[in-house]
Amino acid sequence: MQVVFAESHDVAGTDGDISALEAFGYQRTPHADGRPQVEICMISTIDGAIAVDGVSGPLGGPPDKAAFSALRSAATSVLVGAGTVRAEHYHRPSRSDLQVAVVSHRGSVDTTSELFTSGCGVLVLPVDAPAVDTRNIRVGVGAVDLAAAIAQLGGSFIQVEGGAVLNAQLLTLGLVDAINLTLSPNIVGGSADHIVTQLAVPHDFRLTRVLRDGDFVFCRYEPTSK
Repeated sequence: MQVVFAESHDVAGTDGDISALEAFGYQRTPHADGRPQVEICMISTIDGAIAVDGVSGPLGGPPDKAAFSALRSAATSVLVGAGTVRAEHYHRPSRSDLQVAVVSHRGSVDTTSELFTSGCGVLVLPVDAPAVDTRNIRVGVGAVDLAAAIAQLGGSFIQVEGGAVLNAQLLTLGLVDAINLTLSPNIVGGSADHIVTQLAVPHDFRLTRVLRDGDFVFCRYEPTSK
């Protein structure tokens, strides 16, 4: 059964029902300098939590999965932190040509997992990190140079899938072109992580699109400075 998103509104003022692929899976165009579009994809509860017991799965549902799959269908690479890969048990993506770049400062990632044995996983490490037994990109000394990593990954669209530390680093560097945020109809309370860790200064975004499926709301935010 196809998931259809309704009550859409964007800057052009269009309204109506559209499929997940139409809403999220469209092709992006690289920047004039060749840098790919970089978009953060996250799900959050009403009270701002991004996980239950360390994983995001309980917050989702068919509409969120459809949006996530459509975004991945358009991505040329995924960029994700090692902690998220461990917590969410990343496996081989459904697209054999989709590269999943895992950011790690020490290389402490299970390279025997399906993600890496499939050939889809690549580690992104500092040049002085220990040797690893899998394909890797090395940029930066002491810490990963994210701008250089993005340049090496290339393509037209890199989907960033967290966690909060990686998201904050990319925002601080001004490398984020959009945030695709799913608002899940849940409240979990407590001190759960948010989509970013503490930022030195606020970052202003404008809401460019809203879509809804049932009780899930999908928001696209773009930096006001771009």
